Amino acid sequence: MLRLGYLVIGCVATVLAIAGAMLPGLPATPFLLVALWAFARSSPRLMHGLSRIPVLRQALAEAHRFEERRTIRFEVKLFALAMAWGSVLFTAIATGLSSPVLLGLVIAAALGGSFAMWWFPTES
Repeated sequence: MLRLGYLVIGCVATVLAIAGAMLPGLPATPFLLVALWAFARSSPRLMHGLSRIPVLRQALAEAHRFEERRTIRFEVKLFALAMAWGSVLFTAIATGLSSPVLLGLVIAAALGGSFAMWWFPTES
């Protein structure tokens, strides 16, 4: 039963990683890290299969770099912060500030991402 749970988490994270690789404002690497974690506990075959998805290759390289060094490149941090806060701005403009709950959720996500970018060391 636990293995099935890991498989579901890995598959959902993989779908979100693919979406993140194609959509601005949605990061791929964190979802890819979750997918790698889940597949490592449930299916080595699916874990290996992630490397066969062309759109995930760059995010996978960043995920492996993070797993090995526990650092994030400055360019990746800058891009992540720009996308997170750009999403806040886009949401505010698109909704005309008429949806404070949605805007609050996007701001909370941007704050979480900003905290993560501050918390993890920058690769030199």
